[in-house]
Amino acid sequence: MAISKSELRELLVAYRQENWRGIQTDEWQRRIVQDMLAEGDEPHTFQQIADYWKPQPGMRILDVGSGVGGFVVLCRKLGLQAFGVEPDRIGQGSQITAVEIARRRLDEPAFVVGIGEQLPFPDDAFDLVVLDQVIEHVTNQSAVLKEALRVAKPEGVVYVACPNYLRWYEPHYKIRWLPLMPKTFGRWYLRIRGRNPMMLGQLNYTTNWRVHRLLRNLEPGKIVDLNREEFLRKCADGSFQSKRARFVRALTSVPLLGQIILRMTLFYLRLCEGGTQFVIVPKLVPK
Repeated sequence: MAISKSELRELLVAYRQENWRGIQTDEWQRRIVQDMLAEGDEPHTFQQIADYWKPQPGMRILDVGSGVGGFVVLCRKLGLQAFGVEPDRIGQGSQITAVEIARRRLDEPAFVVGIGEQLPFPDDAFDLVVLDQVIEHVTNQSAVLKEALRVAKPEGVVYVACPNYLRWYEPHYKIRWLPLMPKTFGRWYLRIRGRNPMMLGQLNYTTNWRVHRLLRNLEPGKIVDLNREEFLRKCADGSFQSKRARFVRALTSVPLLGQIILRMTLFYLRLCEGGTQFVIVPKLVPK
């Protein structure tokens, strides 16, 4: 029988205290547990890819790096055949692992222990493959992306989201960070800040350019930069909220200079964006 919400809260608190001690502050730990326990109507991922993929009952979904299982659990409640694979690599020898917590949230089996470089599934098995805040943790990013493309159906899609390490922020430690800070300097900096540098050794920096290059080398059917498309959409319909963004949009309409300004703005966004998001159609199906 699946555990109750109060039991889940206790497990999450214990798990994060054991595995994330010295990485995130107690305040961040509490906030993240609250976010994990919050139940929405549908996964945020579905909103991000709504223009490219629509969930239908019975569709098969794979969450690579499924953690404690929140995404898979919500998908299952929506009638989707969702599965998760998780190496539980972040753990520091805790008494309970992320996979064990995930398995206790559902009555039916949905989670397996494995790594993204060798997914234990056949070719063309899933309508949607999700790698959300995952590839910065893996050993071989290209191999993980290749595996995700392999297990996606011809008419399916792959969603990839990861941090942008050109930004002045480290999202796991929740602290200010030099862009692409050398790991040796980073460990020294973390110790000065009173943080455990253990996780830094598990991180491989990601940027928009790097992820796009890795994907392009795998030659999938189509690659869509979601952040870029969102900006262009707002330029087209004028839905920017800030005055600065509306001013930039106006500049992109200036004759002759508009296209130059647009390219410069898109370049700037790649540098400062908080995260990188792509939708990939692995194998375009001829019509």
